[in-house]
Amino acid sequence: MDEDILTVDVIKKRAVKGAAILTGRNILLQLISFIAMALLTLFLAPFEYGTFFLVSAAINFLAYFGDIGFAASLIQKKEKLENLELKTVFTAQTILTLAVLVVAFLATPFAANFFHFGQEAVYLFWALLFSLFLTSLKTIPTVLLERELEFNKWIIPQIVEALVFNIVAVTLAWKGFGITSFTIAVLVRSFLGLFVTYLVKPWMPKISFSLKAFKSVLKFGVPYQMNTLLAMVKDDGMILFLGGILGTSGVGFLGWAQKWAYAPLRFFMDQVIKVTFPAFSRLQQNKRELSLAVTKSIFFICSLVFPSLVILILTAPTLIEIIPKYNKWNPALFALSI
Repeated sequence: MDEDILTVDVIKKRAVKGAAILTGRNILLQLISFIAMALLTLFLAPFEYGTFFLVSAAINFLAYFGDIGFAASLIQKKEKLENLELKTVFTAQTILTLAVLVVAFLATPFAANFFHFGQEAVYLFWALLFSLFLTSLKTIPTVLLERELEFNKWIIPQIVEALVFNIVAVTLAWKGFGITSFTIAVLVRSFLGLFVTYLVKPWMPKISFSLKAFKSVLKFGVPYQMNTLLAMVKDDGMILFLGGILGTSGVGFLGWAQKWAYAPLRFFMDQVIKVTFPAFSRLQQNKRELSLAVTKSIFFICSLVFPSLVILILTAPTLIEIIPKYNKWNPALFALSI
């Protein structure tokens, strides 16, 4: 069914189906992530895990400037997307991302000096920069899948990337590769993720630009992107700031705490938002249905996240005590509670 003739009933059915699919996908990914994190924090020292966490925060910070809400603008658009719009967004985002990457690459010596990065950390930084470029190339196919609420296809690259990254990272960490484990895993994940994305949603990238189409995207994209600025500064910006003060070991403890503290949000909230944002966008003309859907979504998220956080805080100290090699993460418990 074409995206411009989706009815309210079809949107509801696909949204419910999408929520179920994403929940199943998330259970699988969380299981993979849980096992991988348990093994990685067993094989790696806090400073090694902290280096990956710090460098990842830097890349997330840069990614903000490589996207001015292009994807969100296309997803929420009421009208059917024109091919010229897709080409314009692809061209603009590619140019913007490349500009950010060039600046970041030239600023590598400064970053390495500020955060006391070794050569392994620099290679990881470059690998993540390259992965950021490959990720930008997946924007259009991903947007098309989300607009059509085809989450059964959307999850395939996600699962492949998670499996490949964690298997490679854990295996290499076990073999003693340290920070380089992440560097290789990031590159393998990025290439394979790009290939699978275009496999499940073929789209021919083309360079083209329309000022009119670009302006229409900016009308929603810029305000939307500004709305994410606070979250970006609060999370990744703070990690970068603390990285220069606490060092990689300190950031390692902080990263461990944040990873577990955010688990309920990643497990429940992110999945609901991933489904509801494109679904809400298609219900813009039906205020009553939109209002009911938003209310139910908020209630569902809160009823699952709040109890999960309480259980997590109460059980974390016990879990660390009963696993001897995890005693090294004891200093992170206070940060976890906060």
